[in-house]
Amino acid sequence: MRQIWEKLNLTQQFGLVAGLVMVVGMLFIGFWVAKEIERGVALNAGVNAALFMDTYVSPLAAELSDKDSLSIGPILALDEVFNAPQLSERILAVKIWKPDGVVVYADDLAIMGEEFELSPGLIAAVDGEVFSEYFARGELKEIHGMVVDLPVLEIYSPIRAPWSDEVVAVLEFYENASSVAQSLSAARNRAWMVVGVSILVMTLILLVIVHSGSILIERQRRDLQKSAKKNADLARRVERASGQSAELGEQHLRRVSADLHDGPAQLVSLAALRIGGLPLAKNDKKTKMEVKRISNALDEAMQEIRDICRGLSLPEIENQSLNEIMSDVINSHTARTSTSIDLDFEDMEVELEPHVKICIYRFFQEGLNNAFRHGAGKGQKVEVKRLDEKRMRFVVLNKFDGPHRPKGNGYDEMQSGLGLSGLAKRVEALGGEFSFERSVEKGAHLQMILNIESGTK
Repeated sequence: MRQIWEKLNLTQQFGLVAGLVMVVGMLFIGFWVAKEIERGVALNAGVNAALFMDTYVSPLAAELSDKDSLSIGPILALDEVFNAPQLSERILAVKIWKPDGVVVYADDLAIMGEEFELSPGLIAAVDGEVFSEYFARGELKEIHGMVVDLPVLEIYSPIRAPWSDEVVAVLEFYENASSVAQSLSAARNRAWMVVGVSILVMTLILLVIVHSGSILIERQRRDLQKSAKKNADLARRVERASGQSAELGEQHLRRVSADLHDGPAQLVSLAALRIGGLPLAKNDKKTKMEVKRISNALDEAMQEIRDICRGLSLPEIENQSLNEIMSDVINSHTARTSTSIDLDFEDMEVELEPHVKICIYRFFQEGLNNAFRHGAGKGQKVEVKRLDEKRMRFVVLNKFDGPHRPKGNGYDEMQSGLGLSGLAKRVEALGGEFSFERSVEKGAHLQMILNIESGTK
């Protein structure tokens, strides 16, 4: 259900929700309006009927102002009135009550003179109000024992004393409400039609507004998607350019290393050989010492050039796998430093771009160099973990034992290359994450996270 909902656009979602809300609202308003119309029509019809009946009944019941019952004359007159054709078809049953609940006139002679509990309608009439209630066909099964199958209007009308507002009796009668039912049906139909049309018009207007907004939002979404795609393309191009720049930089370093090795290194080596082969007098100690100094200086220069070349150049790793790269960098480090490295690495077949391979090699080279320089190679550990389908984490750990800068073994500060700052910039240029933490208690922790597909996070 949620998937179906998410596939709908804003207009469709609003249409469904608004349609449901409007239907519920229309039903509530419609039933409320219909009930109010029924109440109003019933009251209006009851008042009219009460006024009509009052013209016949009030004069005949006037003696109730000073008597507790009607004499035989008014009773016979009332029988004649209610049996007249103009009322007999309209009025179904009649009672006249005293305010204390005693029946002084009724169709059923057996209940005349009996006292009953006051009903809500009778109480309202005693208080001087006309009370009327509408019963649809089938709601009122019988009246005073008479079965009815008609819409009925139950009316309680106060009877007042002549020249006074005192209520001396209450007229209760039941009227055939077939005409009222027709009026109510027509009024209900009109009310439902007005409510339905109003709700429909409001819904359509809101739907048009929402649809316009939906079109605008969809257009903006497409524009944003296009912009996001362009930005992603630009980001990939920047990453590709950064990777190519790194590759070109490594190629340039190789050329510089080769030029140093084939140029100055050869010349210095030749100069050392030529100086060593100079014929010197046996007693010329001063000249021999000077030649020895020059030869030592040339040897040191030669060693430094070799160290520079070793730090600048990389093995041919473009066609190597990740496993081979890890083996090369670890074997090279252990051969130079005679230290051990704990390796936490699972063999995995991963396709890597050349610039990513270069970054990985430089990362471990720099991390292990620092581990040996500052921690004497204690607790060296290399971790390679695959975080998900695209990302991998590379870590170099070592115990921190204060500054340790050994000399000799062909390993000195020049071999650190560009340092951590340069390495961090290299990683960040590829969109990766780089972090370095260290303390005497926990040691050093160097971490890099790269995308194994494109070099981005």
